[in-house]
Amino acid sequence: IWEALSMNRQQNSLQLPLLGTLTRKQLEETLIETITDEASAAEFYTKLLSQAPDQLNYDFVEHARNDELEHLSFFEKLYIQYFGKKPQYKIEPVRYNSYKEGLLIALKDELAAGEFYRDVQLSVRDPLIRDTYYYAMVDELRHATMFSTLYNQNRF
Repeated sequence: IWEALSMNRQQNSLQLPLLGTLTRKQLEETLIETITDEASAAEFYTKLLSQAPDQLNYDFVEHARNDELEHLSFFEKLYIQYFGKKPQYKIEPVRYNSYKEGLLIALKDELAAGEFYRDVQLSVRDPLIRDTYYYAMVDELRHATMFSTLYNQNRF
């Protein structure tokens, strides 16, 4: 992102989208990656739910899982609207050895998703795509805060 912004500054003006425009093929690949990540996160959080040591942990993980399922639905609908077919993807299981390790993985994944979604927003002109990624980005950053809270409270 900073490279793209630097190039725009060298031209003495900022242009939208800040990171350039995704091609149709890049958009399709980006949506498939997003859908795969959302589906994988939902499955991962379902597994974490079964290991939650208390109600706060359960509530936070359940909230994140439910948001991921909602995002999955939004992105699948977006894909169908733009490409006229159901997306084909395969869930990528997350492996971890302890609940605390799972929380750390979830935290890192949520932060990475937030950055990825920001970059997508800065690479498209279409307001529906931009707003859908913005909506999900805000949730991902909230999830990161929740997972950070849980990770730091669980001293096992």
